[in-house]
Amino acid sequence: MSTPAPNRPLDLSELGRPPYKDILEKLEALTARESRSYLHPSKRWEYPWALERAALAPGSRVLDAGCGASIFPIYLAKHGHEVTGLDLRVPYGLDAEHGVQVEYVEGNLTELPFPDEYFDAVFCISVIEHLGLDGIPRALDELRRVTRRNGLVLLTTDYYEDAGAQLWYEGPGRSFPVEWSVFDEDQLRRYIVEAPGLQVDGELDLQVDWETVRPAMRRYHGYPYTAVGVALIRL
Repeated sequence: MSTPAPNRPLDLSELGRPPYKDILEKLEALTARESRSYLHPSKRWEYPWALERAALAPGSRVLDAGCGASIFPIYLAKHGHEVTGLDLRVPYGLDAEHGVQVEYVEGNLTELPFPDEYFDAVFCISVIEHLGLDGIPRALDELRRVTRRNGLVLLTTDYYEDAGAQLWYEGPGRSFPVEWSVFDEDQLRRYIVEAPGLQVDGELDLQVDWETVRPAMRRYHGYPYTAVGVALIRL
């Protein structure tokens, strides 16, 4: 099988790859230790994809932008990185429960409280779609600003064939409309790929067989959309 492009939509078959399985086993073990952190189904692909693309050097200074109560900052700290987690509200004390140190900071992606070029790499995992189209350019400019030159912004987001479609979650015993934005190819290129001061690192493959992917994703996490990962170099 040929090597997939580094910037691409979610591929459920990759969850069985040894590197992904190893990362997932460690994430699941950490999540099982307490009740506050979580591991959303789509992030079971997004976190391993982002880590593989980041190829972090030992002791890197990294930001998880929009961390919520995710286990991801804990995982990064467990692997020896200097980690900051930012969100509107952060889970103070979660790092201490896991025996690591994470600097949790309350703040907004559109006005990051960090100096220029402060981080070696920035992760923004399934967050940017919740800002609305008006907030995305400012957030990307801020993510670029706080990343060192030639560092990476690792971004994932929800991806569908038509950004204007009304989408529904349909899971066991309940359904509800999706009330946040999703990107289609046109919007992803316009708002993410062509963002000023950032450049896609490597190939970009946005092709999706929606007739196959739509029902597969509904079975996987209840939504018809998939996820896409894009690694951006800070120029």
